[in-house]
Amino acid sequence: MRATRLDAIMTDLEVFSRYAPAQVDAFGTVLATFEGGYGGGTLLVWSPRAWATEVLRRLPRTFRGRIVLGLDASPSDRAPFAHALERVAPEAVLLVEEGSGLFHAGGGWKEIATENGSRKVALEHPEAALELERVAPTGLRYREPRAYPAWNSPALDGSRSGARAPQGAAARERGLKVYAAGLLNLDEAWTSLFRLD
Repeated sequence: MRATRLDAIMTDLEVFSRYAPAQVDAFGTVLATFEGGYGGGTLLVWSPRAWATEVLRRLPRTFRGRIVLGLDASPSDRAPFAHALERVAPEAVLLVEEGSGLFHAGGGWKEIATENGSRKVALEHPEAALELERVAPTGLRYREPRAYPAWNSPALDGSRSGARAPQGAAARERGLKVYAAGLLNLDEAWTSLFRLD
């Protein structure tokens, strides 16, 4: 199973490398860099790997700065995201999530064990958060505490709180602006985050 996932990721890498510099990190994340016009900063666009084609189609044609598209092979874990932040060193982050909407705040929950599995509760809940052992497609083992502090960035036109993407606090802890957008609202996000030509 892991070999099959890694093979698929390497195929993604081969395809992206035809259009932009791309690499795979230790967590199996594909990082593809798209250069825009002179000026502007680096925006990390973090998306589930399964949405690669849809996100790629929605990238802006012209922009200033750099877009690094990170294709997450994990189930929205914080550890691969934090690792990518260290490698990419972006000025801002856009988390792509299912559905629609543009968000400037999210997180603020943890997952605890129950008799029937697990459930989400507020961070203030007295019970300890689950800590899961994960194996990345590359074979890397890591532990993922299922606790995600709330994150909040300056509001954009039309943005609201309530993002489902949980890992934004890892970016805010580094002083970065972080936003989330539904797959259907990426055009709106580009307009707000970039100085478009």
